[in-house]
Amino acid sequence: MLLPTEQIYSWPHDSYTKITNSILRVIYRSPFNATEIRIIFAIIRITLGWNKESKIISYGYLAKEVNLDKRNVRRAVSLLVQAKVIIKNKTGRKNMLGINQVSTSWELWKTRGIRRVKIPPHKG
Repeated sequence: MLLPTEQIYSWPHDSYTKITNSILRVIYRSPFNATEIRIIFAIIRITLGWNKESKIISYGYLAKEVNLDKRNVRRAVSLLVQAKVIIKNKTGRKNMLGINQVSTSWELWKTRGIRRVKIPPHKG
């Protein structure tokens, strides 16, 4: 039996991040590894979760947020930028990061070192 202060889940009382279905579909159908997925969702939460297109995010903060080593985060972000999944603008030493919401421009084969990956259109 649950005590009055315990909850099984917090929705709808908790805040939420609105992700378009097309972006979500491309993410779960793409060949990302676990590190890349964690970084993508962290950036989505940090930006779109606060109704922002992009935000200054340090590699150290991102590493703490996803509980990974900073070097691995830097390497994965670099791959995701190269694949045009993440948009990165650098101002001095600061990184302005955001998700490229035009998923048709993502070059997913660059994250895996394989040939082009085609995501078939949604039917239905």
